[in-house]
Parts: sequence; C-alpha cells; structure tokens
Amino acid sequence: MENRSLFSSRRWLIYTEIFAIIVFIAIAAILIQKSNSEQELYPLSQVENLITEADTLFAKQDFGDAILLYWQALIAMDQAKTDANAETRLHANLRIAEIYSQSSWVKDAWSRLKNASIINPEDEQVLLLSGKLYRDLSNQEEAANHFISVIDKNAGNAEAHYLLGVLYQGRKQYSDASFHYLEAINNDTDLKNVSSEKAPIGILARLQLSRTYNKMFQSYRFLDRELTNEDYAEMSRLESQSIILLKEANQLYPGMQEIVNDLIGLLYYRASALKREAATRPYADALEVYEEIVELDPTEVQAWQEMAEIYESYLRDKEQALEMYQQVYKLEPHSTFLAIIKSLEEDIATEKEQNN
Repeated sequence: MENRSLFSSRRWLIYTEIFAIIVFIAIAAILIQKSNSEQELYPLSQVENLITEADTLFAKQDFGDAILLYWQALIAMDQAKTDANAETRLHANLRIAEIYSQSSWVKDAWSRLKNASIINPEDEQVLLLSGKLYRDLSNQEEAANHFISVIDKNAGNAEAHYLLGVLYQGRKQYSDASFHYLEAINNDTDLKNVSSEKAPIGILARLQLSRTYNKMFQSYRFLDRELTNEDYAEMSRLESQSIILLKEANQLYPGMQEIVNDLIGLLYYRASALKREAATRPYADALEVYEEIVELDPTEVQAWQEMAEIYESYLRDKEQALEMYQQVYKLEPHSTFLAIIKSLEEDIATEKEQNN
C-alpha cells in the first residue's frame, strides 16, 4: 500500500509540473501577442526622423537605443521598398551590422550585411565592413582583398588604408604597411572619430607607423653583414621618425596612454645611446631627453635618477644632482636615496664654507 501511495504521489507531481509548463507557455504566448499588437509601427514619413535620431545615438555610441530606431526605420520601409529609399535601407542595414560586429555577434552581423549587399554589393561601406568581418574570422586574405577593393573605389579612404596596413604589419611586410599608414595619415587630417576604433584613424596610423619604423630599425641589428654608412643613415632616420610620429600623435590627441608609453620607451633608448657615445659624451643632450620623459610622466623614477647621476658623476653639479635625488626620494622613499641626499647636502655645505 505504501508503494502504491508513493507511486500515486509521484504521478500527481508529474501531472502538476506538466500543467504548470502548459500554463507558463500560454501566458508567454499571450504576452508576446499583446506586445506585438502594441508595437508602434511608424509610417514611411517618419523614416528620415528615425534615421537622423539613430545616427545621433550611434555617434554617441548609444548602440542599444540606436539599433532599435534603425530597426523601426527598416520595418517602416518594408511597407514599400523602392529605389528611392534604397540608400536609406542600405544605411540602416550597415549600421545594424556594424553594431552587431562591435558586439562580437559575427553571425548576426553577416546576416544583416548580406541584406545590405543585396541592395548594393559594390558599396564602399559594404566592402569595408566585409573586410572587417573576414579579419575577425582570421581570414586575412579575404580581408585584405576587400580593403584593397575599397581603396580601388576610393583611394582616400583612410580607414581602409589603416586596416590594410595593420594586416601587412602582422605579416612583417613593413614597407607595404608603412605606405598604407602614411596614406591613412594623409587622408585623415580632420581626425574624424570612428565608432569601431579607440582613437581617430590618423592617430592610430601614427602609432602603428612608429612601431613599424621601430621594427625596421631593430632589424638592422640582426643583419649578417657589416653595416654601411647608408645603413646607419637609414637607422637614424627610422629612429627619429618613430619619435616624431609619437610626438605628433600625443600633441594632436593628448591623454592616450599607449602613445605616451611608446614615446617614453623610445626616448629612454635615445638617451641611453647618447650616453654611450664615448667620443663626445653629449650629456647635455641626454639630459634634454630625460627632461622630456619626466614632462610626459613626472613619476618616471628612472629618468629622475639618470639625471641625478649625470649631474653628480659627469657634470659635477651637486646642487642639481641633489634636486634630482630629492625628486627620486619623493617617488621612491628608499634609505639608499636618503643617504645620497644627506651626503650631497653635507658636501654642498662644506664647499660653501670653504668658498667663504
């Protein structure tokens, strides 16, 4: 009897769960139907306003609200697809695909891009976004082909030049990368913001071109032959251009830490090279470089310490050395630096007494 009772109880529980599921599905269906019936359908006359508002939100990177308006515009235009609104439908589809792409919804981005491609497969933005999606799928050949197609249609497309340069840089085709980075810089003089990038194309191109030049500069160190005067001249040019590009980028777009970090690294290398020049010992030049570094980042302890050592050991300027070590100690209060400061203070005091 107990087993039968237990079996009946379990069967009752199963029936209850099935009934609850059926009720849940029914309620969900009613709510969905109600939502669909209440959804506002905009007339064709409102499409232009919807797109304008969506573009404003897209520019602010408010993608959630923007995509809703783009969809509402597309639904409104579904009532009458004409040649007159083809460009608007193309634009809305591209923007939705771009939002999906930036959200890493690659499959959805491809689906929406396909709709845009049906309207105009040779459109510049269709080709550009196709290249980006192929890049995201690690299909570099197709990505490069699409970026080249964009440039063939519009040689002034800075973004296509930049993206192609990145691909070439990744393949260590530094000369090709350099060419396209320069084209990107020359064609983005207004430094327009691009929603998919962290900075304007002209700034990013300067950053990557500096890195490319630095790679080319470093490659000379591994040549299996003696360097010629022409080699040294080219190395000097590459090193100088790497720094100039980053200084330009930092001036035009201040506050981007990636640029500052790269620039500081190159300046350290230059200062070290100046200190190693045994014939002339251009310590004044090295000091100028270290001063540039602490201007970029006043917390660079190494630069302050390098200046302190130059003043103390080579220029015999103890007062300047003391000032530098005091900066070092503020940033890194170590007993070693405190001892150096005390020693310098005593030496300066002794010298002043002797002079008096």
